Amino acid sequence: MRLKLFAAAAATLALTACSGQGAVKAPDQVGDLTKAQIEAIVKEYLMREPMVLAEALGELQRRDEEAKMATIEGNWKKVALSKDDPSLGRPDAPITIVEFTDYNCGYCKAATSWVMKQVDDRRGDIRVVIKESAVRGSNSEMAAAAALAAQKQGKYREMHLALMKVPANAYTPDIIDQVGKSVGLDTARMRQDMNSKAIQDRVHASVLDYESVGLEGTPTFFINGTYVGGFGEQHLDAIIADERAKLKS
Repeated sequence: MRLKLFAAAAATLALTACSGQGAVKAPDQVGDLTKAQIEAIVKEYLMREPMVLAEALGELQRRDEEAKMATIEGNWKKVALSKDDPSLGRPDAPITIVEFTDYNCGYCKAATSWVMKQVDDRRGDIRVVIKESAVRGSNSEMAAAAALAAQKQGKYREMHLALMKVPANAYTPDIIDQVGKSVGLDTARMRQDMNSKAIQDRVHASVLDYESVGLEGTPTFFINGTYVGGFGEQHLDAIIADERAKLKS
């Protein structure tokens, strides 16, 4: 009898699901059971076995994340890296990590040591390309412009690391100048380059890439095209390990 009741409940749930043609109206009765009876059975079962509902919601979330990841990776394939994008590590390295970052992002600051560890790995099989996606306001844009101006003086890495040590939202013209001096920049030239149309266009181009890909936060990584939203060291390490395994095979 119990099996019959659950079969009827399952039939009702199937009929109430959405199809490609829109929602299907639930019947008032399935077999000998009324709609109210079936609803009571389903409610009693879910109250007794709440993990069933939790598992269903978890599966729905997993599918949503997979769909989001597929969309973002598809959008990313349409983005071309610029030769002007700051690049750290061996230019012809077989593994490329692209990082969308913002100097006002605390998680970006936390990720910096991991990123540099990849650049400096003795195997030399990783290069990191930085997308200065200044999406957190005008002082983010100012810091990004300063980093790109430092690149013109051959000091991008030094300036990038020094800027990441400044507390979030503490960037001012004076602070930028102090950081520039600390890494040996000609600050007058840096300031001129920061305000140039070429540098401003590059900052805005990275923001446009961020938006066109459909990103929602920083840091965001693409490891040989694989999307990773946020900084999770173990997850990132696992993807790097997979890429190295692919190279060996």
